[in-house]
Amino acid sequence: MLSSLPAKPLAFVVALCAIVALPTAAQASRIGAEQKADAHTSAFKRSATNMKIPVRDPGVPAGAQVLKYKFGPMKIKPGQNIIDIDVQKERPAVNGWIVGFRPGLIDAKTGKNPPVTEVHLHHAVWLVDLQPTFAAGEEKTNFNAPAGYGWRYTTKQVWIVNHMIHDLVAQDHEVYLTYTMYFIPDTAPEAAGIHEIKTQWMDVEGVKPYPVFNAIKGSGTKNRFTFPDDAKNPYPDRPNNPRNVWVADRDATLVSAFGHLHPGGLWTDLDLTRNGKTVRLFRSRANYYEPSGATSWDVAMSATDPNWRVAIKKGDILSTNATYDTSKASWYEVMGIMPVGITNGPEGGVDPFVTTPDQTDFLTHGRLPENKDPASVRKRNPAYNDARTMRAGPFKTKVVIKNFTYQPGDLTYPGKRGAPPQVIQGQQLTFVNEDKPTTVRFHTITACKAPCDKGSGIGFPLADGRGLFDSGELGFGPTINTQSLSGGGDLSTPSTAAVDIPADKSKCADGGPTGLTRVIQTGCVGTTEWKTPKTLGPGTYTYFCRVHPFMRGAFKVVPKKKIKA
Repeated sequence: MLSSLPAKPLAFVVALCAIVALPTAAQASRIGAEQKADAHTSAFKRSATNMKIPVRDPGVPAGAQVLKYKFGPMKIKPGQNIIDIDVQKERPAVNGWIVGFRPGLIDAKTGKNPPVTEVHLHHAVWLVDLQPTFAAGEEKTNFNAPAGYGWRYTTKQVWIVNHMIHDLVAQDHEVYLTYTMYFIPDTAPEAAGIHEIKTQWMDVEGVKPYPVFNAIKGSGTKNRFTFPDDAKNPYPDRPNNPRNVWVADRDATLVSAFGHLHPGGLWTDLDLTRNGKTVRLFRSRANYYEPSGATSWDVAMSATDPNWRVAIKKGDILSTNATYDTSKASWYEVMGIMPVGITNGPEGGVDPFVTTPDQTDFLTHGRLPENKDPASVRKRNPAYNDARTMRAGPFKTKVVIKNFTYQPGDLTYPGKRGAPPQVIQGQQLTFVNEDKPTTVRFHTITACKAPCDKGSGIGFPLADGRGLFDSGELGFGPTINTQSLSGGGDLSTPSTAAVDIPADKSKCADGGPTGLTRVIQTGCVGTTEWKTPKTLGPGTYTYFCRVHPFMRGAFKVVPKKKIKA
């Protein structure tokens, strides 16, 4: 199968490593009220983000088969947080139409959904003939085709899955990616009336192997940061060709849309610009079940109403953006994606410049038990020391990360080993990851608010500490060739969460990707070292690892004037 893929499309694959009636007066009034309420929704109060958006599951359409597949098992190593790509062979044996797609992740031994606090489905994207078509994040939104529509499937298609799964604990896991299709074969009578749709992949970071950005605490307007709107230089490599837009190449009808966000995200917007005028087509809202609000993966994203239809014209500019709550914390390596179902040609729908598209939204499923943060994230864990009351340790220039601890200064260590090392104000403390960084054991040093001593989950610790520092992910990962991408590229684009610093290729020789990525990787990036900022003021600083939130440490900055000569 691999040998049948020419080099140029292979590079492209890796880089992607992503009939309505006019409303009545009453409907228009309801839409206006919903938009007004939505615009004033507070995301900063306890449980305010649980908007109780209704769940709508259309069920299995007439004539559809329920086909269940799984990919794996995949052995996920402690600390693993890398992208890999594999040919997808588990799929229907006959031609037909996919009218529903339900992604998931299960433990290979138990067959159950693993807790997100142990194994994190960062993303999985199924590419059909090199085009991203179906996908999953930890919120596991279902793809539902409106009645009468479907994604065309043939046995001649090439299916590839781009996946990134990370292990948050110190033990290996074996997991399967699962996907259930609602499938109508060509032989079924219902197949005759299906209209084809494709997925137009809208992403705020566009066609990038690892399309992420940062939303720093306090940034944006009134603690709401919208990317790319609030970013100073969102696309330095493409200032005149923003990554978050697509220019329509045909007249067509949009029939579905939903968003993908990370913890901290509030919504993604889909807009349309024509002749200099921009209108809102849809807002996909994040419905958090987590009591503390937008801080965890305990969330579901809203999708369009089954009757939502928007007519677009060739030359229209479709764009998307993503808004994050920056009142509580910084959010690193986050996403903003909006898959849109689009027809091959015009099939009706409202003109959005004449009639406001229906803003009614629904969740495609309810609360997922595996996404709940444990109650311990709201309680103090006595295993952690309170660095604020501890006697300071000796002056140090280096902290080593090894065996999932920070040495010295780890908050789980007793006595002198746990004493926070000191550093003179204006000087830097160097952190070195010696915890098998060449075999994908990534770690970070991320500021968390002292005492940073509650239980571990997704909603705690948060990146909310003094200094708001973050090292990025210390470790190594591959680069790939993106020269064949639309919009340009180069021979060594990172396909990894590792810090983007060129590294010797030998650093990526062991461990890491085992699938197609290993075959076509061109180089290596990453680092094992990071230094604290020189600008940190006197005081105690606590920090954690974003990849392994149970890891906690501390250091103290001492004023130079207090140091005796």
